Amino acid sequence: MDIDGIKMQILMGKKNFNIAKLAEKSQVSRQTISCIKAGKSCTPIIACKIAEALDVDVTEILSIKN
Repeated sequence: MDIDGIKMQILMGKKNFNIAKLAEKSQVSRQTISCIKAGKSCTPIIACKIAEALDVDVTEILSIKN
């Protein structure tokens, strides 16, 4: 799955989360979150964990590609 790094960054800002805080809340490594922000894809489970930590539906952080 592709997470939109910009959307994720905006939501992180709204929650006042840095990468370390999001990693802690989502139980996803800081390295994985950094890679996702840089445009790497992830598994659906990781996407769901990140969305849950940000208190949003997973569809709100997914990247829509044509």
